Amino acid sequence: MITKLNDIMRDWDGPLPVWIRPPKVGLEFFTGLSRSKLYSLAEEGKIKTRSLREPGQIRGTRLFLLKSILDYIDSSADSTDEVGGPQQ
Repeated sequence: MITKLNDIMRDWDGPLPVWIRPPKVGLEFFTGLSRSKLYSLAEEGKIKTRSLREPGQIRGTRLFLLKSILDYIDSSADSTDEVGGPQQ
């Protein structure tokens, strides 16, 4: 996880955002996760999310707490090695 954060900080100029929007296509910049994976993790309660929607509106803007996503990735790294397979 430290390596991923170092890569992000090298490519990013400025402080990390607190909340992020899911990507419309491809992978999210800071986490490398797809839109469907972010929604899946949120549905399972593994990451924090909020919807910004005014009363009476049908649609809103979904935001994901970046720290909760990075914490989830970091905790998942405890059970897998750098390449993604189980540790032996």
